[in-house]
Parts: sequence; C-alpha cells; structure tokens
Amino acid sequence: MNNVTNNPLLTILITTYNRSIALDAVLNMLASYQEKGLLFNVLVSDDCSTDNTQEIGKKWTSKIKGFSFIQTKQNMGMDNNFQNVYNNFHTDYCWLLGDTRYISFESLSTILDILSTSQYDALILRCRNEMPHERIIYNEINNLMSQQGWHITNNASCIIPKHFINKYLYHRYFGTTFLHMGIFVENLCMQKHWSVLYLGDVNITEMNIENFNKVGWTKHPFLNFGKFWYEFIMSLPNQINIDIKHKVLKDHDRYTHIFSISDVHRQIVMYRKTYVNSYLENRKYMPYVIDKPLWIYDLLIRITPINFYMTLFNIYQFLKKLRCSNK
Repeated sequence: MNNVTNNPLLTILITTYNRSIALDAVLNMLASYQEKGLLFNVLVSDDCSTDNTQEIGKKWTSKIKGFSFIQTKQNMGMDNNFQNVYNNFHTDYCWLLGDTRYISFESLSTILDILSTSQYDALILRCRNEMPHERIIYNEINNLMSQQGWHITNNASCIIPKHFINKYLYHRYFGTTFLHMGIFVENLCMQKHWSVLYLGDVNITEMNIENFNKVGWTKHPFLNFGKFWYEFIMSLPNQINIDIKHKVLKDHDRYTHIFSISDVHRQIVMYRKTYVNSYLENRKYMPYVIDKPLWIYDLLIRITPINFYMTLFNIYQFLKKLRCSNK
C-alpha cells in the first residue's frame, strides 16, 4: 500500500451544496481509510450552502489528515465550484469524487499504488456496470473515446494530473455541463504521447445514505443530454474524428437508457409541462443522440395527453397498494 511516504500523491476533491448529510457520510468513509493507513489529501469546496455544511467541515478538520475546507462568499454554481477546488489542491493528481460516491478501501489502495509507479498520465475508474471489468491501456484518443466517451461524463471516473488544469480550459468548457471531461479529453488531444489506464476492477458507486435523496442532472435530459451534450461533443478537438463523435453522442443513451420509452412515461408524470416544454425546446438535437425515430417521441410527448399518463400512473399506484395489502 502507498502509506510509506509523507507526501501524498492524490487530493480527493469534493464539491458540495446543501448536502451536509451526504458530505458527512463521505468524509466519515475517507477518515476510516486514513486510519487504516492510506495517505491522501481531501479538499472540500462548499458553494455557500444554507444548511449546516460549514459545521460538517469544521467537524472533520482535525480528524482527516491533509483536510481543507473552503467556502464561496455567494452561490456561484457548479463550474465555479469546480474551479475553486482545481485552484487549491497541491498534489500531483486530483480526483473529483463528489459528495455522494463510494469507493472501497481496497480499491482506493489500488489507485494509490498505481499512481506511485508514475506509469500513466491519468486513470479512468469504472462508474457503470455496463463497462468492462478488466484493465485496458489507452494511448490513442479515438480508441479511448469510442469505448469510454459516454462513460467519462461521470466526473468521478477520471483521475487527472495537476498539469492538466489551466485557465484556458476553464473558460473553454465553462457552461457546457462537462467541464471536467473537457479538461481531461482536450489535454490528451494536445499531447503527442500519453498513456491512460482504465481500471475495470475499481468500481465507484453511489452511497446509500439514510434520509438523503439525490436529485441529479438527468432531471433535465433533453437539455443536458440533448443540446448541451451535442454542443460539447462537437466542440471537442479535431483529433477526434467525426464518426467517433457521432458514435459517442448516441452511446450515452444506448448504455444509460436516459431516453427510453419507460423513462419518458415516468418523467412526464413527474414533471408534466416542464418536461414537455423542455423536449420542444431541444427537439432539434434529439436525432443526434438517439437511435429511435423522432416520431416516437413526438407521439409520446407532443400528442399523447398528459392526463393519459396520469391515469396510467394512478392505476399503477392502485395496483401497487392492492398487492401490498394482500401480502
């Protein structure tokens, strides 16, 4: 294990906003790993939360070695919070773990051991079960994007070196929703020779936190993985050929099923007119990110009355209660 040096190689970056319960759980996990001998720094950036996040930061200051807590003076948004942690870590590598994700002690130990060898420019960790479980070495950007492009949208998937961080890339990818991925991919495109290791045996999952309900960015799928996803992928450097870009665009839905018919039904019931209006505003991007013909979504979202979905939902709820009462 990488616990023989007093100079940590990795800083775990946590950006947070009004998630004190989740933050406390993640920091408790990381503190327990340090107690078992792992060496790493932790940097938390709070985007001016209105809950007791600051108290949680103070709680762990003396309990986690190499711990830093910084807080914005006003709510600045996700990208500025990312920039806050990028500008304030000092180790060779950083990992944007976030405030709700889990890694086992053994997996983090593996990561630190590999970083200590200095063999690879960056690491990719498995954040989806659909990904391969073996290790793969990449040294060509089109091969990496073809296999990993849809997957590395997850910020926690990439461990990157400090020299990847620069102000030009901040501004280039601000507002895209994919700042961390953009910094990672463009740095690889700019280098002539590089080596990235995908660790299929290191799995990152969401923590199961009591009394905490995470609302993710997929609440707005047509905006985030319609318009923003299309604009982001097409803006990536020309070292990634156009066929690979088109493949990556559709791969995200192929694996995550964010635009599946069942998910459309569920989202319409939950968000009603907001969901319908979002589809209409971003409809022109949909042919680039889905395999299904557009008329199916027009039928489901534009033509079928919302009352129909509400009726189906009510029937489902009734049957669910009936089944529970019969047990």
